[in-house]
Amino acid sequence: MRTFLAALSLLALVSMTLVSMTLVSMTLVSGSVFAQSSWESANGPYPGFIYSQVVDQSGNLFVGTGGRGIFVADKSDENTWHERNSGLNTTAVYTIAVTSSGTLLAGTDEGIYRSEDSGNNWNPSNNGLSSTFINTIVVSPRGTIFVATGGGGIFRSADNGENWEQVNSGLDALVTLSIAIDGDGIVFVGTDGSGVFRSMDNGDSWNRVNEGLLNTAVLSLAVDAAGTVYAGTRGGGVFRSGNRGDEWSRTNHALQTRSVYSLVCDQSRNLYAGTEAGVFVSSTQGETWSAMNVGLTNPIVLSLAVDTESQLAAGTGGAGVFRTR
Repeated sequence: MRTFLAALSLLALVSMTLVSMTLVSMTLVSGSVFAQSSWESANGPYPGFIYSQVVDQSGNLFVGTGGRGIFVADKSDENTWHERNSGLNTTAVYTIAVTSSGTLLAGTDEGIYRSEDSGNNWNPSNNGLSSTFINTIVVSPRGTIFVATGGGGIFRSADNGENWEQVNSGLDALVTLSIAIDGDGIVFVGTDGSGVFRSMDNGDSWNRVNEGLLNTAVLSLAVDAAGTVYAGTRGGGVFRSGNRGDEWSRTNHALQTRSVYSLVCDQSRNLYAGTEAGVFVSSTQGETWSAMNVGLTNPIVLSLAVDTESQLAAGTGGAGVFRTR
């Protein structure tokens, strides 16, 4: 488990909260699993921390773990897991993303790895990346890839992750934890202690947008189909903005003391939050929440994803992956 060193990371934030009882998901997905509130174990893949999940174009679920690298469960056999670590020099994988062309990118404590063959082989892709502590990777609707690092701020790539440039103009917080991008390409970045920054020009410049944001350690971000932005915080629950970050309001009485590690929205604007107390769902844009934890034997939920069959997958802090049924 990573700790507080020179560069504070999302894993360090998770560790702090777990001791006191703490990727990244920031994905817009189709379908709704609101009515599905029963969980079943996905038979693995690893009884440790599942920090990230992504579903590729074929419906295969890739997960990044804190000690065993990357696993994949094929859509045709979702409870059978296969290791996909060829070429990886580390087993600590904190974020996974997939581009529209099917390229997979994995963020680790040793930089970024790319795979062009569904994860069978990985190659380092760090040209221009001066900070290799990777917390989050997100692909914009325009195809630009943004990376949040644990000490170097934000990097972006316009060539499918082959080359990177640092884009920190106006960003005075270099420990960046989370990213979300709306349908118009507006980029939101969550930091540790400095709140949310916004870029209206594809990352060329940044402005702090914290009006009403009472907790500035932003572990997760999401944008729903209508453009509402949600910020999951460390120990402060979820905040919401209906005007692209200009103003924020706390919308969650049930979650207001929770650390929200993962947020995911579906096309029906249902919002799911992964916390240290399990998964919560809101169909009212965060105004009210319901726990959906039946069958979830480990309450620490670090990552969430929705697959092509509209099943929700939850990555836990010690019991592998669970799926809704």
